[in-house]
Amino acid sequence: MQRKGYGLVTAIVIMSVAAILGVSGWRENQHKTVVNKMTSKITTVCVGRFLIDIPEGAKIQFSSARVASVNINTWQNYTEKQLLAHIEEQLHTVEGKLNEYELPSLEKNIVVDAVNFKTTILYYGREKPFVEIVNGQKVNGIEEAINVDAWGISGDRGYRFIGKYLASPRSENSVLNVVKRFESRSSMQIPDAPGFCTEEGMVHDPIAAAENESVAMFASIAGHPDVAIRLDTSVNVDRVQDSVLVRDAQNDIKRENPSIFKEMRKGTRAFNGLKGEEVLDKIKRQNGTSAHFFMWASMGKMHDVLSPKLTLELETGVGRPGEKINSSLSDDAVVELWDRVSSSIRLRPVSATKKTTHAAPPADLPLGALAATDRVCPQSGLWECNESGDIQGGKRQFFRAGESMPHAVLLGTSSILNRLRGEQPSHRIATVWKLVAYESSFGAVDGKATPERKPLDSPDPDDSGNPST
Repeated sequence: MQRKGYGLVTAIVIMSVAAILGVSGWRENQHKTVVNKMTSKITTVCVGRFLIDIPEGAKIQFSSARVASVNINTWQNYTEKQLLAHIEEQLHTVEGKLNEYELPSLEKNIVVDAVNFKTTILYYGREKPFVEIVNGQKVNGIEEAINVDAWGISGDRGYRFIGKYLASPRSENSVLNVVKRFESRSSMQIPDAPGFCTEEGMVHDPIAAAENESVAMFASIAGHPDVAIRLDTSVNVDRVQDSVLVRDAQNDIKRENPSIFKEMRKGTRAFNGLKGEEVLDKIKRQNGTSAHFFMWASMGKMHDVLSPKLTLELETGVGRPGEKINSSLSDDAVVELWDRVSSSIRLRPVSATKKTTHAAPPADLPLGALAATDRVCPQSGLWECNESGDIQGGKRQFFRAGESMPHAVLLGTSSILNRLRGEQPSHRIATVWKLVAYESSFGAVDGKATPERKPLDSPDPDDSGNPST
């Protein structure tokens, strides 16, 4: 009888375990069904220099992109009427006003071509060199500041480029240089040229690491509005931040409230050539609701646009502002969604015929293109500075693509003492160089370009980009 009783107990235990496993398997299949349905169709989004797959139907938004201290904003369903109204409003704000030098605030109002649309650029509000207090003493800055705004429209997409308090003349043409490299595009179009994707647009390379490109994308999932995804990218210019695991270990909130957080997964994780770390937490809030907060980050390298700081976050239980609600996804489902979305992040491939390093310029930049001092030279050729006076080496000088655009060296008038010493006074001026001739227009010796200096009175290119006669 004991053996029969023992066998009965064993059978009951086996049946119970099987039932539990059956329920567990059913739940797992349910979670996978939910996520499979959610991700059966995806939208590929270009964020900076990377691609990510988001469930189709998600509401996608971007932050302002930032390149070379210029904020780039995009408007949807924009009209010519709105464009003109915005420009007129800004003109009304600055026209008739004086800057800190008691001169007219509005200095320039010009129309400039972006890659595939036109923009209006306003220069205004020049300020005297900044004065700061150091150890109780006033220290005068060496650069003025100026505001530069640009507006444009392509189809039903409006764009605004904002440069606030740009150092002049060093950064005065940052907006101009960004605009001339900016191309409007549909969010459904994945570009194959090297460059940096913004919302409904792209800034073409070259973009130097010092220009500190950055942008963030936000997505809320259709049918699950409490689920929010965020991906942001920015170049490491000052330092590489602590890793996710280091920051998690230093999180005072988690250490002081251990009962609130349930660690679901933590550790290193690499995919698609991207090394990173992740922390996946479930959170039990004081109002009784449960939510999730997942983070993965690749900390990147210093001064490398192809290896920036890259951060992905997924949060559930996000209600209306100030409202904390329960996650609409179970633990298993949200982990499954996380793994599918995160593993889709990859560096955007570029066409082999267009692929360049981030410092290499595009070919055939149009004549008349501008490049400011300290910017990377975007095209080998003859460049002319916009300074008056006697310029060392001449106003027109040959520079090769990839070189740093130099200052103009203005030669002063020599005194008798200077002449006796064989000296000539000079000082360096940050300037803007204009492309006036291609390298191909020069002769070549032994297969190497040997540009000759053209006389200062050689013709300028006309508006069509061809030398005038």
